[in-house]
Amino acid sequence: MSTALWVAIALAIIVILGTLRLVTPGSTRPLHRTALIALQALAALLLYFTLLPPQRSVDAGQLTVLTGNTALAGSTPPSAALIALPEAPTTPGATRAPDLATALRQHPGNTALVLVGDGLAARDRDTALPARTTLQAAPAPTGWVALQPPATTALGALFTVSARANGVANARAELLDPAGVVVDRAPLDAQGRVRLQGTARAAGRSEFTLRLLDAQQHAVDTVPVPLQTLAAPAPRLLVIAGAPGPELKYLRRWATDTGLEVQAQSSAGGGVMLGDAPVALTAARLAATDVLVLDERSLAALGAAQRSVVAQALRAGLGVVVRTTGPLNDSTRQALRSWGLPAGGGTRAVPLVLAADPEAALLQARRGPQRPASERTAYTDEADTASHGAAPPALERFEVNLPGSDALLHDAKGAAIGGWRSVGRGRIALLPVTDSYRLVLSGRDDRHAELWSGVLAQVARTLPGAPAVRLPTTPWSGERVTLCDVPDTTRVRDPAGHTVALQVDPATGAQRCAGYWPQQPGWHQLQRGENAQSFYVFDPDSAQPLHRQQLRDANAQRLSETRTATATATDQTPGPRWPWLLAFIAVAGLLWYLERKRANA
Repeated sequence: MSTALWVAIALAIIVILGTLRLVTPGSTRPLHRTALIALQALAALLLYFTLLPPQRSVDAGQLTVLTGNTALAGSTPPSAALIALPEAPTTPGATRAPDLATALRQHPGNTALVLVGDGLAARDRDTALPARTTLQAAPAPTGWVALQPPATTALGALFTVSARANGVANARAELLDPAGVVVDRAPLDAQGRVRLQGTARAAGRSEFTLRLLDAQQHAVDTVPVPLQTLAAPAPRLLVIAGAPGPELKYLRRWATDTGLEVQAQSSAGGGVMLGDAPVALTAARLAATDVLVLDERSLAALGAAQRSVVAQALRAGLGVVVRTTGPLNDSTRQALRSWGLPAGGGTRAVPLVLAADPEAALLQARRGPQRPASERTAYTDEADTASHGAAPPALERFEVNLPGSDALLHDAKGAAIGGWRSVGRGRIALLPVTDSYRLVLSGRDDRHAELWSGVLAQVARTLPGAPAVRLPTTPWSGERVTLCDVPDTTRVRDPAGHTVALQVDPATGAQRCAGYWPQQPGWHQLQRGENAQSFYVFDPDSAQPLHRQQLRDANAQRLSETRTATATATDQTPGPRWPWLLAFIAVAGLLWYLERKRANA
């Protein structure tokens, strides 16, 4: 119950007890007794309003707080108190405050808050805000405002960088390798988005650069793109085909040339198997395999026990790719559905046109040296250029509907080809391309390798040493970083070599999150025993538009969590107590006089 109710109950009990004392027969004259009872009730009422005076409406005080880029937000609104946070520029008449919480404590009478500029820094976003908090925002930044760096990448694999820019018309994006060589470029779409690709050619940690160019090819903004490349063991590949064919032949040749541990076999009918020694699909064999490649015929030939073993291995981390050599039948679709990949259609073949090659210079920069320098001659370089300069042929694919899946490939128009889904710790994929071998026959073995490398990279078992601790996408120096799934005794080493032990917050429960405050940008390393995991910390000064946009987004979310401001600029506050106190004293004095008069009578 509320305090007001408790006070009312206590005073009511006192009045009732006093009344019972006065109503005793013969205690006093009736008129005198009535006056005493009425004065007791009136005194109790006046005491109640003395302790809890009625609320009254008053003008709400407003506190104006200046944040970063205040000058871009227009004129500062009038306010009785003007506060400048550390990131705000020097402003005449503004009082400096180390943080928002200090400013609110120093001005307790203000119930309306106006933020001017980009908004609150990470330091202040946990501070409780008044109900009437508004933001007079600066214009959106010009440059890169969103970045999705690549995940940990295997050596030699393609990686993708996604980004979004704002405020630049007819813009183009370029991806530069650590040596400053452009490896990919593309125009931005209508929403300012772009996807660029590069090749991880060296194990370790490196920094690519994403550059934004305007219509006159002037650099508008650049951001670093951190890349961590693992020299992981070669994936172990098991290929089972329902019949021999060129698709299997060239897939096996590519896997062998790439250095994969591959075992392939196909059925020639009548129980005759071609290729490597026959393989039994047992739990132990699948546990020693990273990717299992089947076609629709070999999938349909699996017995119930074999499908169950594959399903268990899939949930345990195995990657499964089902490629099509012909239309999908009901048995194949049912098997895919039982493994967690519902598929519809797959009976109609249509042409597949792959995305065009990048410019010749970009293609060569992405590939890097194709041969050792000792083996390269003018003739071999010319042969490589002529072979890889041919346009890739149109392929054949089946139209398949894979609801809820991620795309395996994209065609020239950006449409999804095939798809994959996670099942437990593993992944299952369907590749509806029947004749990727034609890329090799037309001299485009590089595109054939790119196709299969991309497919297997998306479904293979998790790379050894892949990230275990969950990290934010773009952590910033000078701001708190939240790390989750943190094991005990984990330490962080910064670029200068200083180490800090992470303390898991017990309130985060099973998520096991810890806070870390990086003081300098660059590569940091999580260490636990012999295990290490690296993450990159961005510098707000070298990526100002990106940092400003994330600041704006975080403030918009924070303000949406605050209660909606009232329509009027008034607030409720307790009224003055002194009039009620004077009235109570007067009534209590009169009551005391009548009580003494009754006692002397």
